[in-house]
Amino acid sequence: MAARLRSDVQVAALQRQTEAEGLMFAVVKKGHDEAGIIFVKWLDGRDVRLFAEAQIQGHRGWLERTDGPVPEVEADRLLANEQNFDPDLWIVEVIGAARYAEIFLTGS
Repeated sequence: MAARLRSDVQVAALQRQTEAEGLMFAVVKKGHDEAGIIFVKWLDGRDVRLFAEAQIQGHRGWLERTDGPVPEVEADRLLANEQNFDPDLWIVEVIGAARYAEIFLTGS
């Protein structure tokens, strides 16, 4: 099983990567520094994609929590439900082309 980086370190790394590409990045909700699950709300115009970190075949990675782009209100509803379940989670928003989500989060 892959060792897990602290959540605050992962968020800082994603912030550096996205801002280096000229994308806007914001921490909407700061979670537990060491172990808070991270959700990324990726906005590309009116399209919103929602990703969450997950354990995938023994490795840490990102899973898209929506089936492709959704209205922002739907992504916010999903995040509110998750936050009710886990108050230690992180929510970050990135504004920029969805192709960067593929690069930074899915490795494609």
